[in-house]
Amino acid sequence: MHCYRASVQRMATTEKISVAMGRDELRLAKTAADEEGLSLSAYVTRAVRERLEERRRMEAAREVLATFAPGDFPTPQEQRDLVALWTRARPTAARSAKRPRTRKRLPGIG
Repeated sequence: MHCYRASVQRMATTEKISVAMGRDELRLAKTAADEEGLSLSAYVTRAVRERLEERRRMEAAREVLATFAPGDFPTPQEQRDLVALWTRARPTAARSAKRPRTRKRLPGIG
């Protein structure tokens, strides 16, 4: 008799939105997404997640600092070291190199 472990993947709920972005930022984001083998949507989603994680880390840092007595604050060098530690990005799992996507051109459009 074999025992099989069932793996259940949680489906992410997504919502289609409209976002206004500068032309230069959009061009650079599309280029970066293509270079990383991601869709523009996946690239933007990852950027938002990373920014939200950074905000969570900074809020945690503020909570820790709020526990310090006025005379117990770290020296300027210790503050720089703490900021560097608290804002360091978490390592991300290596992504497999995907082939850059080619965009379909609509007839009559450059």
